[in-house]
Amino acid sequence: MRKFFTKEVKIGISAIVCLILMFVIIQFLKGIDVSKPANYYTIKFDNVSDVMVSTPVTVNGYKVGVVHEMQYDYESNSCALVMINLDKELRIPRDSKFSISKTIMGNASIDIALNPYVSEYYESGDEIEGSAGSDLMGSLGGMMPQITAIISKVDSVLGGVNTIVNDPALLTSIQRLDGITADLNSMTKELDKTMKNDLPKIVDNVTTITNNVDTLTATLNTLPIEATLAQVTTLLNNVEQATAQLNKTDNTAGLLLNDQELYNRLNNTVTSLDSLLNDIRQNPKKYINVKVF
Repeated sequence: MRKFFTKEVKIGISAIVCLILMFVIIQFLKGIDVSKPANYYTIKFDNVSDVMVSTPVTVNGYKVGVVHEMQYDYESNSCALVMINLDKELRIPRDSKFSISKTIMGNASIDIALNPYVSEYYESGDEIEGSAGSDLMGSLGGMMPQITAIISKVDSVLGGVNTIVNDPALLTSIQRLDGITADLNSMTKELDKTMKNDLPKIVDNVTTITNNVDTLTATLNTLPIEATLAQVTTLLNNVEQATAQLNKTDNTAGLLLNDQELYNRLNNTVTSLDSLLNDIRQNPKKYINVKVF
């Protein structure tokens, strides 16, 4: 047993372990998890610009694998072969779409659009045709005419803004606004001073008035208001009864106020008495006989 673990054997085992560790580290740096089972597929692309080893493979934005290896197809001399390894649990339905998408920063990824309408799946190691994906830079290139038109409009707007900014009337308005702001600041300080000095006095006066009102209310509550109202009601009833009696002709007061014939007689009597008094004043000897002895 001791003869088996010689110095040379130990060196060989150490070298093999180092190679294995180096392989694992290289695969890890590529983004490949050697400890996780994976399925391998070969995808044909006409153009693999910006795609490299360890480029992510995604489904609905979720990373499900990486590019393991790339090589040019010298037999057909028309495409590139991209070997990808995917999670073992992911099954790819047939006629699914493999496309390369690029961001504005130039980063690329291989997107898989799974076909939900079939129940047949690719086997690990199958060769699949890829399709041209979305190119954000190309889309931006198609939008350049619209962007140019927008830029020209923005330039016109900025020119108008520059004209408005350089208008002397705007400077005058700003100066007036500064004056208004200063006035408002002064008014605010005066109001603050008033609030600090006069408001406590006003509050004290209001408190005093409130206390007086409370005192008056308490005094009113002690007055015999109900008895007074009852007396007033009785008085009004008596006045109403007296008024009703005066309007009737079955009593002396009512007859004096409502009998027209009595009124005429009294008027005639007064007239006769007035005539008699006038006659006495004018002819006193007729009525008064004075004899002097």
